[in-house]
Amino acid sequence: MQLQTNISNNFAISPFNEYYLPSINRHTFESIDSRTIYNKKFKQSFASQDKLNIVVGLDSGLLANYILEQDMAIGSKFIFVELDEVLPLLVIDIPSTQEKHVKIVNELEFIELLKKEDIQLYIAKGKYEVYASLGASSLHLDAYTTLLNRIENKIQDEYFNYSISFNQKIFFQTQLENIPDNKTPAKILKDTFKGKTCLIVAGGPSLDEHISWIKENNKNIFIIAVSRIAGKLAKNSISIDIITCVDPQEFSFDVSREIFTLSENTLLVNSYHICPKILSQWHGQSVYLGQRYPWSDSNDHDNIITVGPTVTNSSIRLAIEMGFNRILLSGVDYCYSRSGYSHANGTVEANLGPSLGHNNKWVETYAGYQAETPIQLIHAMDALTDEVKNYPNIDFINLSASAAKIDCISHMTTNDIVLDEFGSKKKPKSISNEIEENRKILVLSLNECNEKKETFNKVLKLTKKALVLTKKLSSNTLKSKVIINKINNIENKINSEYSSASKIIKTYGYFEFSKFLTTRETEIWTQSYINKMTIDYYEAFSNICHNILKLMTQACEKVEFRILEIDSNSLTQLAPTWSENNQPGRAVLWYKKKNEITLNSNEEKTYSNLKDKFNEDITQVRNDYIKILESASSMEHVYKKIMGLNSNKNNYGLSLTVQNLLPLIESDNEAKRLYHLALSFQLSLEQQPQEALDVLLALPEDLCTEMELKHIILLALKLSKLELATANLVKILAHSDEYMPQYAHILKLQGKIQESVNVYLDYLEKYPSDTQTWIKLGLFMFEINQVEASHTAFSNAINADPDNQVAREYLAELTRLMNTPQ
Repeated sequence: MQLQTNISNNFAISPFNEYYLPSINRHTFESIDSRTIYNKKFKQSFASQDKLNIVVGLDSGLLANYILEQDMAIGSKFIFVELDEVLPLLVIDIPSTQEKHVKIVNELEFIELLKKEDIQLYIAKGKYEVYASLGASSLHLDAYTTLLNRIENKIQDEYFNYSISFNQKIFFQTQLENIPDNKTPAKILKDTFKGKTCLIVAGGPSLDEHISWIKENNKNIFIIAVSRIAGKLAKNSISIDIITCVDPQEFSFDVSREIFTLSENTLLVNSYHICPKILSQWHGQSVYLGQRYPWSDSNDHDNIITVGPTVTNSSIRLAIEMGFNRILLSGVDYCYSRSGYSHANGTVEANLGPSLGHNNKWVETYAGYQAETPIQLIHAMDALTDEVKNYPNIDFINLSASAAKIDCISHMTTNDIVLDEFGSKKKPKSISNEIEENRKILVLSLNECNEKKETFNKVLKLTKKALVLTKKLSSNTLKSKVIINKINNIENKINSEYSSASKIIKTYGYFEFSKFLTTRETEIWTQSYINKMTIDYYEAFSNICHNILKLMTQACEKVEFRILEIDSNSLTQLAPTWSENNQPGRAVLWYKKKNEITLNSNEEKTYSNLKDKFNEDITQVRNDYIKILESASSMEHVYKKIMGLNSNKNNYGLSLTVQNLLPLIESDNEAKRLYHLALSFQLSLEQQPQEALDVLLALPEDLCTEMELKHIILLALKLSKLELATANLVKILAHSDEYMPQYAHILKLQGKIQESVNVYLDYLEKYPSDTQTWIKLGLFMFEINQVEASHTAFSNAINADPDNQVAREYLAELTRLMNTPQ
């Protein structure tokens, strides 16, 4: 017997006069009305502006109605994704005024919606969230759990794809912002360590296995450490030769903040688009990867480039360019540890515990077992594979067996590594840090930026002129032809005289310009369609050029301010800008370079406040970053993951989850429940039904949800333990009436005929439209020779569903029997 929780079309009416499907929402709306529940659970989140809200499940239509009755937040949209079997049961009228903002779709229609430009823009900007309706999050319907998993995976993949192109903007913005602080190109490091061994240290969990070995061999290896792990090495008295940092996002400062405690002798090698909050406050020497300016610049076109998508990929390219012939990797895991950790001990991520709730991919390790990894690291592995195969003369060696296996990178343990003496020349080339030299560089930068600003001003004037002309376009082909000729002349001038600026505008505005790629065949273009495309094109051109000019102006102001820092001896003059730019550490740098000039009492107070703020920044992680990390390991996410692993029959994944939940079960009841559930699933997949049942029976009764009771019943039936199945069916009825027919069936199997009939009748009195259960009762009555009762049951089945052929055939047979003389 299967214990199905099917979605039936039987509606119930709550005491608050709300219609709902008990097979989806159980008793949720019996004691509290839906509006009150939704206000508490969703109101704050749904009030966010400019956000795409993706909701899995409609809660029998009540959640959609709740949204339609609210004032819609500016710029927000809602997409409800519902199961195919539920949509036909619901009738939801979306007013024409809200059709643009609210969509109700099935999974296939949702995938089509993801191709729309406005939806892509929300996803690319990360301005979206996936929610589970109450029915979808109440754990009793596997169909919702798997749908939620699929939707989240799809969105995660789409975000990764869209954000790559959309996020070009942040690279450009930080490139301009970093102009005053990117002074020396990294190419001065090229081929400086030919024939030597380098160790690249990243933040993966395997680093902890190698710390002692690194410390012992510190003198004979050149160490390049990614910024997030540099502090950990320093705490272990390991000296670092180079720190690498590439990420433009502000959270990069949170994970890299410990680099500010390192020696000034450590060289920072940063991408041109490093988070400005890091670069502007760095107290040592630095060199940059890539190009200083977003336009072509003869001084650094041959510079060492940044390669993505991770800082580790860039670090490996740096080591290759520096001439090392053997590159060792530690903490370069590209996957989670067996215990679910994504990073080495002591990092923010590791301090929060294992990453249990992510929907990840699986990769093979050098040790031969499968490990979890997020999609970003899959891309990083692919990029690294392509990179290292181009350098067959370099030995790439990963020191960890628990790292993801990558073609052309071998694995060796530290015991098998033989190191030569490095020699005395271990430090990279010295970089000029003379104040006058810096000033010269800044003045040249200012001239460069002002010159380019003027170019963009000219382009803006031309695009505005073209835009005015586009507004005069009409359906009159001859008139439009004259105007289009004028517009084409302007376009030709932009492309010939200002090609570099035009290229930057189109790269920066990649997402906006991609909208002009149309799938329509040119022969079906109408004049009005062409006119509209032309107007939209120049509006985008003009807006993007205007935005770039704003950024250029800010870059010029920043360069001017850096010159002022050199020239000024007044802290009062400088402090407001440091505070406004959230760069208090610059006060410390300025004070040091001024050979600690005498400050007056007001300046001393200001300096002390800025210094304290900087110390706070580099010692405390912002709560915003911690919240992002914590949300991924919430037990709700862990539950969804367990259900996904079970539906995919991923026994190994379940065993890892069980292992990782074990340390949490004493302090967290939800972790305890999920531990028992995952272990039971694991044992069931291993064909150990008795052990799987014992695990669930060991769970305290007050922690059992409908899901655990359901699986106890299924296992009990499998093992022919009818009494146990009956006892738990009685308990599960508190969650939903839909289990009553199964309860009646088990009573029948136990020979409790009258009790079974009574349960069937109680159920059908509540849900008279359940055709299938009327048919089951009809067959049951016939079995026990209650022909009239059987006839009544089949008649009721036809009343509920007049087109039901099965009921009609049985009824005809019964009528024939009843009319046949005995």
